[in-house]
Amino acid sequence: MRLRLFALLSCFFVAAPSTALPQELTGREHAHAMLLLSQSDNAVKLAAWSLYHVGSSRQDIFDLLAEVTWTACSGNRTMDSDTLSWLGKTLGNTKQARYAGLLDFCLYKAKDEKTKKYMKQARDNLAGTTSDFFEGGKIDLREAHARLTKKASLTSRDQISKNFDDLRQGQALEEVYSILGQPNEVSATTVPGRKVGIPGVGSFRTEYDSIALGYSELGTVRFAYQEGQTDWKVADVKSAKGLFWSTIDGHFVTFDEQITSGDGLHLREIAWYLIEQDRVQKDILDRVAQRIYRSRQEKDGLLVDGLAWLCRAIAKSGDGRYKQFLLEVSNSAATSKLRSYASKTASSLKGTPEDSFVPASN
Repeated sequence: MRLRLFALLSCFFVAAPSTALPQELTGREHAHAMLLLSQSDNAVKLAAWSLYHVGSSRQDIFDLLAEVTWTACSGNRTMDSDTLSWLGKTLGNTKQARYAGLLDFCLYKAKDEKTKKYMKQARDNLAGTTSDFFEGGKIDLREAHARLTKKASLTSRDQISKNFDDLRQGQALEEVYSILGQPNEVSATTVPGRKVGIPGVGSFRTEYDSIALGYSELGTVRFAYQEGQTDWKVADVKSAKGLFWSTIDGHFVTFDEQITSGDGLHLREIAWYLIEQDRVQKDILDRVAQRIYRSRQEKDGLLVDGLAWLCRAIAKSGDGRYKQFLLEVSNSAATSKLRSYASKTASSLKGTPEDSFVPASN
């Protein structure tokens, strides 16, 4: 009986490949399609997860997801059980009986208990009968991916450069597509979050999965999703032109603005960024040193903390021009914390007296 079922399903799901997604796509639909067409299991899983939570009114998007599911269940693609389980779960969430045969096939072919569990739960959600069964093997996934990628390359980057620089945290995925057009690349990334401590359990670092849109010569926009939202929202943006994205302010800011006028939190943020860079321009380091000197008499705790982090940014540069300056701050700063950090960072630098940094008078 099991052999007959396998033979029947195998015949049922094999057909001549055809094109997919013939109609124009909205931004979110395009992102979902590109993730589903990726060779990355993480990207496919994120698409399934997003469609499960956000949904779609397009039958062909769910058929695309079903086709990817079929490629894995039929053995044409190796896929981890977590991703395959999410694909099945999302198909079950559609409540469409047209996917019942596919889930029966996947349940029969499943080799691990996790996949079997979620495929069975998904299948149980598909009640009723239909004559419009989904047929696997009819969508040419490579052709669909090539078509979407080719279309994206036609978008002019010159027209959207300013719009990219004006992006703001919290803008919806659909809005970003409307002002920037289709990206050159859509991918899934895992973003590390803050460290959380649980009494009796220990500490761990949170993380979230993000949709990332890549625009040639402009940069990458990452989106986060929270339960109950109707769309993915901009979390942060990375510029290919060296602009600095302030997570605190939720938009791009200039280095001069952040260093000269920023409060303690802003100074710590810019210091973290500078520390992570392989090389920092001399004029930026000079502005950092000038800010430390100008605010060295301040006693506000957050501001002093930000100034201490700026000292670390100078130390990371390894530039001996700032050694004498830091030694001066270690003697003249109003707080013991800033004096201590200035002294420690100065000791890590090899001095160059003939070219020492001299701060401008306040």
